[in-house]
Amino acid sequence: MSEQNLYLIPSRDELAQAPVQGFVLWLAADQALPLTLLQVLDGTPMSARYECYSAVFALPPAVRLPQAVYRLGGPAGQQWVLLMTPTLPEADGRHTLEVVIHRECQAPPQAVCG
Repeated sequence: MSEQNLYLIPSRDELAQAPVQGFVLWLAADQALPLTLLQVLDGTPMSARYECYSAVFALPPAVRLPQAVYRLGGPAGQQWVLLMTPTLPEADGRHTLEVVIHRECQAPPQAVCG
């Protein structure tokens, strides 16, 4: 886990276009769990200057984790440090973690995100 590969925040498009497999959750420098991206959802931003979205990830079977700040690894080698919160388990019993992102748009202020 190199600090050189640490990105600020994943963009909505980056998450939505990523393959569902290939994400990892780093628990320690030498311990990572594979995650499955289940969905990327639009949220409600506080104004046109902001965008809001969330991503839900399934943990491996029988793994359950608390809310915490985790290092998430993306399929293209990206790494983000994000607050992740447990949500309802999937129908198959896998536990999930969700990240909610609310950030200022990268577009000029007069433009609407999206």
